Amino acid sequence: MKITENYQINNSLKTDSNSKYCIECFTKDDLIEFHEFVKKQNLPVLIIGDCTNLVLPNFFNGIILKLCFGDINFNNDHATVSVGSSINWHQLVLETIKRNIYGFENLSSIPGTVGAAPIQNIGAYGQEVSNLIKTINCYDYINNKFLSLSNKECKFSYRNSIFKNNNLIIYSVIFGTNIYSELNLEYDSIKKYSNLNDIKLSNISLNQVSELITNIRSISLPDHNQIPNVGSFFKNPIIKKTDIKEENYSLDDLVLWEINSKDVKVGAARLIELIKNQLDKSENVKVSENHALVLVTNEHTSQDEIISYAEHIQEKVFKNFNIKLEIEPTIILN
Repeated sequence: MKITENYQINNSLKTDSNSKYCIECFTKDDLIEFHEFVKKQNLPVLIIGDCTNLVLPNFFNGIILKLCFGDINFNNDHATVSVGSSINWHQLVLETIKRNIYGFENLSSIPGTVGAAPIQNIGAYGQEVSNLIKTINCYDYINNKFLSLSNKECKFSYRNSIFKNNNLIIYSVIFGTNIYSELNLEYDSIKKYSNLNDIKLSNISLNQVSELITNIRSISLPDHNQIPNVGSFFKNPIIKKTDIKEENYSLDDLVLWEINSKDVKVGAARLIELIKNQLDKSENVKVSENHALVLVTNEHTSQDEIISYAEHIQEKVFKNFNIKLEIEPTIILN
């Protein structure tokens, strides 16, 4: 276990953020030692990966935990792959493609680590990571217990899981490698991109799907290494269709996906596009020109300014549509 004091937290929003301590753990024994450290210090704990989905304060008066579990082990007999939590997510996707394993390709180029992926149940282009997970190995750092949770026990839902706001540290994830046997190419963005670029989906390979997904993402979602952002800042809300306000805009102006006879999922990006001209200007934060769900910064912003601008968007959307937008990244408060 390695301890660093006054640790600067690199994050994809490029906010100037520091923590009192940073602990790096390399083994399961280190996690037990971490438990003792936390008990002694009596400070809040924040578990981080690549910090691509966090909005951080200027100073976190607590303990940052970084896991260094970097193994990928394929078990052909059990049709599984066990992956250390610190592995980059896209690296895992490429490893599965090399072995002709279906199911991961639509999640190509999503930023972050394997350990972070289940927490918010990452999803894109018709796939969610929860569809691939068999078991999650984790450690309860408060009660000093190692646990193996089944998919059902993780309580996955849209951009959510049991791992939000609790004491569990994910140190490895076991994925199924024989769950899918064919490609999922039904998502509208995939069809539209393939038509525009004369790509025949009937003859496409796993690797080509991954490249196609990466290209689609690069068009609309800015690379956080070049333009600071945390990806989609708001979730697509689910609401009763009859509750949507139509005073200023009709339902035909919106992007809607039917859930059942009463409920619909509403495209949050479209809502923001429609009210974008009503938004006040912020000095260091703005809506991305390529994708209305993405807030981008200029590396000179703070958590307060980002949250304030997000709340401003929420207020305008609610006023116009009677729809409450929920923030997708995790806001870390002291």
